[in-house]
Amino acid sequence: MALSAENALFRKYEIGKLLGCGVFAKVYHARDISNGRSVAVKVVSKSKLNNNVNLMAHIKREISTMSWLRHPYIVKLFEVLATRTKIYFVLEFVKGGELFAKVVKGRFSEDLSRKYFQQLISAVSYCHLRGISHRDSKPENLLLDENGNLKVLEFSLSALTDHVQQSSTY
Repeated sequence: MALSAENALFRKYEIGKLLGCGVFAKVYHARDISNGRSVAVKVVSKSKLNNNVNLMAHIKREISTMSWLRHPYIVKLFEVLATRTKIYFVLEFVKGGELFAKVVKGRFSEDLSRKYFQQLISAVSYCHLRGISHRDSKPENLLLDENGNLKVLEFSLSALTDHVQQSSTY
């Protein structure tokens, strides 16, 4: 559903094809109008949250956590936009797709398995050193970029240590 610049999301992002759907969100490929960069836009419908305090806490935690994580193997959150009815996460577009899609096609070589494992451990260690536990690591939440590098996604179920919770603002 490509839009003209005047009808684009917040006049900033031209929305393209649907990349995936979940229970609470849809993810679209999009283009940043200012620089032509490809991004992914995760759209959360507030009505699907049904005023559920726990679900809203997951969304807030994901925003808070992803906004300050900067690591080569973690998907970057560029910005969060909102309307009365929707929340938009503008994320790094990861071109290679889900690791899960590659797993179902067959076994990896030992070297490739080691590479993915080392990249995952690097990202998880980075999070743990900052008081964050991902708590939802699975092939569907691991993406591969165009260079075959792993990217961790989906921090809505993450847990923060007491120290991080006290210093974070939601």
